[in-house]
Amino acid sequence: MKRAIISISIVLIILAAPVFAMASRYDSDEVIDETILEPKDPILATVLAVGPGLLIHGWGHFYTEDYKMGLMLTGTELLSIGAMWFGAWENTSPDAFAIYGSGGRQGGALTFAFGFLLFMGSWFADIYQAGNSAHQYNVEHNLEFKVQEESLLNGNGNYNSVYAAAYNIRF
Repeated sequence: MKRAIISISIVLIILAAPVFAMASRYDSDEVIDETILEPKDPILATVLAVGPGLLIHGWGHFYTEDYKMGLMLTGTELLSIGAMWFGAWENTSPDAFAIYGSGGRQGGALTFAFGFLLFMGSWFADIYQAGNSAHQYNVEHNLEFKVQEESLLNGNGNYNSVYAAAYNIRF
């Protein structure tokens, strides 16, 4: 019985040796990251800032994973909407708040104008900076975004001069 236990233990150690060898190969400080990073398209970032970015400012920066700037632009948008709402309320009912003194309608109009300018300014900042943010993302991650021309085969089997945009990703 004693021999059986010893022989089974030896067999288990022999079978487990490769597992222990593989486990000791990796240091605890080494991080294995298997995510595949794709380059960000500066044109797409700008288009996202123009289209959906009108409703949620910072959309172009969220695409390029610049969350800090995206959240700052979204916060500025919320602040500007609040200022426009407050200005419209003060303009329609000038006696609601007496913080402007006697010119309640004028103060409401100025607050609304400030909110509107802040809204448009943060939207244009997203549009202007989204392409640069995509380029900066590609530089930081050592990715190359390139649009190359590639000929297409038309339906007749002949090559023609139609070109298509294709992504060229190099690692």
